[in-house]
Amino acid sequence: MKLSIENKRLTFMSLFLATALLAGIHPQKANAQDDMLDEADDALQMEDINLEGKLSPSERLRQRREKLEERNKVMVEKKIEDIRVKQEIALTNKLQDAFGKSLNNLNEDKVQVTQAAPIAPQPVIVAAPVIETKIVEVKEEKLPEVKKSKVIPYLGASSIKGDKIDWESKLNIGVNVETLVMQQLSVGLGIGYSTLDATDTSNDFNSNYSYGSTYYNAFSGGRKMSYDKLSIEANGKFFLTAESKVKPFVGATLSLNRSNLKYTDSGNGFQNNGVNYGSEGFSSSSMGAGAKLGAEVDFSETVGFNADISYTKSLSSGISSNADTTTNNPDQVRLQNVTKSIEAADVTSIQAGLVVKF
Repeated sequence: MKLSIENKRLTFMSLFLATALLAGIHPQKANAQDDMLDEADDALQMEDINLEGKLSPSERLRQRREKLEERNKVMVEKKIEDIRVKQEIALTNKLQDAFGKSLNNLNEDKVQVTQAAPIAPQPVIVAAPVIETKIVEVKEEKLPEVKKSKVIPYLGASSIKGDKIDWESKLNIGVNVETLVMQQLSVGLGIGYSTLDATDTSNDFNSNYSYGSTYYNAFSGGRKMSYDKLSIEANGKFFLTAESKVKPFVGATLSLNRSNLKYTDSGNGFQNNGVNYGSEGFSSSSMGAGAKLGAEVDFSETVGFNADISYTKSLSSGISSNADTTTNNPDQVRLQNVTKSIEAADVTSIQAGLVVKF
């Protein structure tokens, strides 16, 4: 059978060690035994000379006999040792021959073994695992930077419901700038602009004046009017959650509003009491307060979506006239009354916008 490279190496090392041991140790033992025998002979001879003239013949015979027995014992041990040395030399020669053949077989990378009897499986030497110790540099994990400021441009619509009016805004746009002052609390400022168009068909806004048929002929179907409002708003939001992507919130607002209301039909050439109709208009400044409910949705660390619904009510009003005359133009009075009704109305707004964090 073919031996693996590892078994060949083990055989090579075993033969090498055995040869070195036999060659280096046993000759030394043989030489030591020869020296011991020579020393024993010399000792016997010296003792014979020293004791020759001191002992009786029988005592000398007894001592000589004992010494001869000791000499014979040493000679027998020497013979036995010589035989053992010869056997070991013969074994060494056989091992050297096998060693030479093993070297040749290793060079040819093939070894032929004739198996005369089942060979016991050789123990498998398993190398101890090599444990490498490495110093791994652990990088400090950087926490994601919390972007506290945000810009929210938005679009929406408003519903104005009050005494004798129920209108919907045509346009409602704005932008808010906010910043987190606590993990769940933000404050901000915003600016908004809204417009609406309406038709004035209600004489109830000036019930103290009787319009003649000439007026109704000039303004059949009512007079067209437009309304616009510019708002500067301070707001605060409290987020019900801080870590989730969807953050519902409740908020409050305080706003300063500047509104304008005017007729857009240019008077249709109607004149009355020396007044040319069409130049009527009112401007007003008011304070308002409101509450809102909504949610922010994070798309990423910098972009998100905001949607909310708010309710606003005016706290104060200040109306100024733009018309040439008030006493002679009853529609100027109507505009003033419509403006008061708008400012006293309940305003509900729905708006949605993009959240950009920085």
